[in-house]
Amino acid sequence: MKAEAISPKGLQIAQVVLGVIAIGLSLSVMAEPGAGVALLVFLLSITLLVLGIERVIAGIGLAGVRKSSRIGNIILGVLTIALGIVVISFPLFAAGFLILMLAIGLLFMGIARILYGITASRRNASQWSRSFAIGVGILSIAISFMVFASPLLGAFLLTLILAINLLILGIESIAHGISGRKHVSVPDHGR
Repeated sequence: MKAEAISPKGLQIAQVVLGVIAIGLSLSVMAEPGAGVALLVFLLSITLLVLGIERVIAGIGLAGVRKSSRIGNIILGVLTIALGIVVISFPLFAAGFLILMLAIGLLFMGIARILYGITASRRNASQWSRSFAIGVGILSIAISFMVFASPLLGAFLLTLILAINLLILGIESIAHGISGRKHVSVPDHGR
C-alpha cells in the first residue's frame, strides 16, 4: 500500500531550486568534462580533510576508551589530512588515480558478471539473465581496457556518467517539488 504525504511548501521550493541547480551543474559538466573531473577531485580533497579533522578531534576528545584507540584515531586522522593535502596539491595525479580505480573496478565487475553468468545455471537462472550478465561483463571489461589505454576516455566516461546521474536526480527533485507529494511505502499489516 502506498500512502501520500503532502510536502510542506518550503520543501517543495527547495526541491525545485536544488533540482534546477543539479540540472545546471549537470549540463555544465557535460559541456566541459574537465571541470567535472576538477570538481570531483576538489570535493574528494575537502572530504578527506574534513574526515581527517573529525578523526583527530575524536581521538583527542574520546573519553573512557583505551589510549591505543585514541592514538590510532589521531594517527589515522593525521594521515587522512595528509592525503587530502596531497590530493589538493597534485590534482592531476589524484584524477589519474581516480580514473585508474574506475578502470580496475570495471574490470573486477566485468569478471564477476561473467562468472555469475557462467555459474548461474546451477542456481536455475534463466538463459536470458545469464546471457545478459555475460554481455554486461564483457562490456565492462572492454570499457576498462579502453580506460587503461586512454585515461582521457576514462575521465570523459566518469564525468559523463556523473553528469547524467546528476541530471536525472535534478529532474526527479523538480518533479517531486512540483507535485508536492512524496510517495512513501507503508506496511499494510493485513488491513
